[in-house]
Amino acid sequence: MATLTRRDLLAAIGAAWLVDAELPGRRPIDGVLVGASHRVGHLLRDGLPRANDAPSERADVVIIGSGISGASAAWRLAAAGVEVRMLELEPFAGGTSAWGEDGAVAHPWGAHYLPAPNPAARASLRLLEEMGEVTGWDALGNPQFKEESLCHAPDERLFYRDEWHPSLVPKAALDAAERRDLEHFRQRRNHYRTLVGRDGRPAFTIPLSLSSRDPELLALDRLTMSEWLDREGLHTRFMRWYVEYATLDDFGAELTDVSAWAGLHYFCARKLETAQLHGSHYLVWPEGNGRLVKHLLGRLHGVREHGQLVTGIESVPGGVRVHALDIGHGTPLGRTIDARAAILAVPGFIGRRLLQPAPAARLTARAASPWVVANLHVKRTFDPNHAWDSVLYESASLGYIDAGHQRTRPDERTVLTHFRAYGGADVARTRTELLGRGWASLASDVLLDLAPAHPNLAESTSRIDLMVWAHAMPRPRPGFLTASGRGPFETVTLLDERIAWAHVDQSGYALFEEANAHGVRAAEAICEVLGVNPGASWL
Repeated sequence: MATLTRRDLLAAIGAAWLVDAELPGRRPIDGVLVGASHRVGHLLRDGLPRANDAPSERADVVIIGSGISGASAAWRLAAAGVEVRMLELEPFAGGTSAWGEDGAVAHPWGAHYLPAPNPAARASLRLLEEMGEVTGWDALGNPQFKEESLCHAPDERLFYRDEWHPSLVPKAALDAAERRDLEHFRQRRNHYRTLVGRDGRPAFTIPLSLSSRDPELLALDRLTMSEWLDREGLHTRFMRWYVEYATLDDFGAELTDVSAWAGLHYFCARKLETAQLHGSHYLVWPEGNGRLVKHLLGRLHGVREHGQLVTGIESVPGGVRVHALDIGHGTPLGRTIDARAAILAVPGFIGRRLLQPAPAARLTARAASPWVVANLHVKRTFDPNHAWDSVLYESASLGYIDAGHQRTRPDERTVLTHFRAYGGADVARTRTELLGRGWASLASDVLLDLAPAHPNLAESTSRIDLMVWAHAMPRPRPGFLTASGRGPFETVTLLDERIAWAHVDQSGYALFEEANAHGVRAAEAICEVLGVNPGASWL
């Protein structure tokens, strides 16, 4: 573990204090807390304000939510010629794939890369081909990707024992026991990557629904990832850190609070191997997965409205009635929209507050992991030897990415996006604590976290903007495949005759391909309900 010297500690403390105080000859760091609209959203839980009524409106299909699943549903409906009205609470689109454009370079507010999708993720590959990110197909039917979008080298580095190492595994710096553990883990990973269950399905794959239902494999869902590592005899400090980095990255969960099945799926489910991908498996853009959202919503056939708090959805003869509050113009204005159908692209716990009891009972509500994302606007003088992804060993965070990394000639100024997942079991208490903290406290946390590697970072930083994601992503705890009585293998799309659900709560964790597929599936189900022929399925 890197040691923090007295000089570094004093520099870090000074940097933290500089966040909100003026020092002689130095300008304090600016910044704001942006989104998400937690207090407004909590009105659903705590009681709604009185609102003026407005005449009833009409729409073809209403989509609630503009995250990946909602945007994907709009994309699919547009191709079928169906007009939609999209209602979004936040002033920005994309959910946790939101992005910013107010700095030296566009930057993500959440999801920031897409691993090369498996060939079975047909809707996602269709999207990438439509965007020009898939440029062709090889003789085996594998996609070829736009070279400019595959992460340029150096892609990853690790700050370990007071110095940077290429990649996340500094083998030369590890002891013999740690290397033995990593080799054992590599062998187990390779075993599961190629394993086929007794039902003829791959043990782990994406989309998740195509994975094996072999009871011996599903038994892994009764263990935590920590218990699986214990069972395998993998106890060394680096080994545990390395695997927990992965579970925090994809699930926002520590080893003791995530299913072993989900943890192994992270390492074993991506199958695409081509010569092109030997350098990098990651598609990255300055704005992260906001690039995908922009394309999806750019195809929207209809209107998108922000500042809309949906308060209820009910079935009525021949359609649905959506109740909402327009909170974007001062006094809340009540709205009623009568539509032929609706797609609910929100988490299960929100959907249960919007629907009548029968359809609400069909929703799966899952624990959600809190995150804090910070965007630091910096000069590159802080660290000239940059990589796309920089990770600090045993840091409280997942490190940061450089939004300007893909530029052929990096500019002097860039934006560093810093990610911290709060992976402890008590997500409710953590969420409450985070929502009660101010900008200065959270911004200081970021500088202190990075101080071991960058003790003088504050001197290169002009602004730190922060986003608290109170419900960033569903957490696949042990039993997530079956505990609800209806696991991810039994997808529920139609909640009622004309109400479809599109959200990664169905899968149990947040991957782009899962959200994209759920949105497309919901749109195709609604087309069938409306008697619209969308053509061949995109799934």
